[in-house]
Amino acid sequence: MRFTTPAQKALVVAVLLAVNVALALLFDALHSEPASIVLTMLQVAGWYIVSRMFRGPGESLRAARPWWRMTNRPLLSGVLGIGYALLAVVNIGFSLGGFGSVSGTVSILAELVLAALFLNSYACLRPRRTTTVQAPARQHSRPSVSGGART
Repeated sequence: MRFTTPAQKALVVAVLLAVNVALALLFDALHSEPASIVLTMLQVAGWYIVSRMFRGPGESLRAARPWWRMTNRPLLSGVLGIGYALLAVVNIGFSLGGFGSVSGTVSILAELVLAALFLNSYACLRPRRTTTVQAPARQHSRPSVSGGART
């Protein structure tokens, strides 16, 4: 199944976010660290699976999306990559400040994985600058003579 329209994509994201919030509230109420780790793993898997199902303009609906392509737009990939990298930095700060846990460490690792995936997607999608190399001008040491005898 491929989702191509903004409405379809918004519906999928809304459902995933609703499930994510419901599970987070449930696991928080249970104070279960293993459940929190499972939720983090499900979030990473969910992002990757959804990125395989969404298609942007110009993408083939039948062909598999390359493994590295997380979005169809380089700017979106870059923004999400930077966002996840900043989340990881903030959570590292909390961990160093004494709020660390095993589930927090797994969360940081997941954020770093998502940041790497999105930033790699950005690097592969961004337009490449093409540089034209001009051949050096030929220097003539003496004028060429056409025809006739040399003296």
